[in-house]
Amino acid sequence: MTALATPPKLQFLDANGAPLVGGKLYTYVAGTTTPQASYTDYGGGTANANPVILDSRGEASVWLGTALYKMALYSATNVLIWTVDNIGGFATLAQLAASGGSNLVGFLQAGTGAVATTVQAKFRTDLPSVTDYGAVADGVTDNTATMLAAAVSSGKKFLIVPYGVKYNRATLLAEATFPDDVVLLDLSGINDFTASGETTKHYGIVSKDSAPDDTHWAIDSGHHPIINTNNFGTSGTASADERKASWIWSAGQFALGATDKRGFRGAAIQQFTQETGDTFWKWQIRSLAPWVSIDGEYEYWETGQVISGAGVYRLGTTSQQYVSAGGGTCGATPPTHTSGTVSDGGVSWTWIDSGDRTLFQCDQYGRWIIGAGTTGNATWFHKVNQTDPAGQYRFTGVSTGVSKYAQLTLTPTDGAAAEVLQPFLRAEAGIGLRVMNSTGSTDLARFSDTGGLIAKEVASVFTTNAATGATPSVDGIGTLLINNAGAQNITALNSGSDGQIVQLVFQNANTTMVSSATLLMAGSVNVTPTAWSVITMLKVPTSTSDRWIELSRSIK
Repeated sequence: MTALATPPKLQFLDANGAPLVGGKLYTYVAGTTTPQASYTDYGGGTANANPVILDSRGEASVWLGTALYKMALYSATNVLIWTVDNIGGFATLAQLAASGGSNLVGFLQAGTGAVATTVQAKFRTDLPSVTDYGAVADGVTDNTATMLAAAVSSGKKFLIVPYGVKYNRATLLAEATFPDDVVLLDLSGINDFTASGETTKHYGIVSKDSAPDDTHWAIDSGHHPIINTNNFGTSGTASADERKASWIWSAGQFALGATDKRGFRGAAIQQFTQETGDTFWKWQIRSLAPWVSIDGEYEYWETGQVISGAGVYRLGTTSQQYVSAGGGTCGATPPTHTSGTVSDGGVSWTWIDSGDRTLFQCDQYGRWIIGAGTTGNATWFHKVNQTDPAGQYRFTGVSTGVSKYAQLTLTPTDGAAAEVLQPFLRAEAGIGLRVMNSTGSTDLARFSDTGGLIAKEVASVFTTNAATGATPSVDGIGTLLINNAGAQNITALNSGSDGQIVQLVFQNANTTMVSSATLLMAGSVNVTPTAWSVITMLKVPTSTSDRWIELSRSIK
């Protein structure tokens, strides 16, 4: 390394430009008349006399210290020639290389209002790093203990973790002495999945919170704060092709397995993505683990793991969650079952739930699904999950305010794609559940806790059967119009539901109702009704006697 040489000696001249022989150079603390030493050589080893007496060439060896000086030059007869204040001192290379050298170098940010400081103050205040306290950024050294010591003893409330600083987050935050008010800006990028093909570049903030002391990462704006997750789709993977963007809720970090694969314990995920194999996007919320597995700090299942006993949670190789039914050593066959308890060859595992299950979806057309399925063919579909301990399905819509009703309206479309209004349900306090006509102007029926069913009008749909045969079907029929062309005996009514009432309307006298154990007519006597006669039959529940009995007849 080379540098421009400084003058080895200073030469001073008189008013006529001749060497100031015997001249006197006084050195003071800047702005004062307090003497301040200069030095005979570089490095400040030996102090000059003060004043310095110039030789026959008007020269002297004058080296300044690091402070500011005021200098006064006099002739040999003590006549003042000049005075100069605030002359900068100069740091030596040794001083700059020393631990306090950064305090000898100034720093001033660009821009109006910038305040002068030193490089030392800049780094100590704005850029404190765990490497300042001994952490090694080699990607190999475990710096957990070093970082704990820095958090406890440095006095810094904010520390940067540079790229390549390896440590264990879970261990660090579990330390009781880690201060609640210390925040680490983690730029390490290496403390998650780092095996080939599984790299995760993780950056974020790390802190140990307490009940009254949370860590917030905020975007504050006076207009429109935005979080933008932008997938350009450039990698050629399924995630890139479908432009996936996700927010993941994790609950701790894996503690078992290869050290370069100990990522975060997934709990749930919120994701935007293309509907796989279709031409629209959707937003979905998925469960990555049930609470019992999260609370049990589940780990990945691996062959050869020693399981201490029952109640140990593992994530299987097919994203299924299991709990051990007893202890043992994991066998060679990973669990993949989705019900019951199955052994892996060494440990029996009871299935809990799928480790990746869709809970909620909404697509670009506004179609919603609660639970699994595709939104392509459904606007709203919900199936109670098979692991839900309640099991029952319940939909509740609650109004708010004074005297507000709750209404359910279903509107189909016709062959011309026009919406067709239909009757709808409306619940009103003091009235009950009303089945309204399509315009909402009147009740078709009304249900209440006290009055039961009140029907405005009841219409029966007529079904014609020109040739009934001996056992005509009455499944779903309220009124059967019978019109046999020739003589026909009816010996039974086929199908029908327990408690069903059906009206038989005869259009001629060609049909005879034959009384039997399963078709019991009044008086147990056969009857051949005249034209436009009506007989009403009731289906007795199968559990009682499995028969139809005559309720009434109107013979014309």
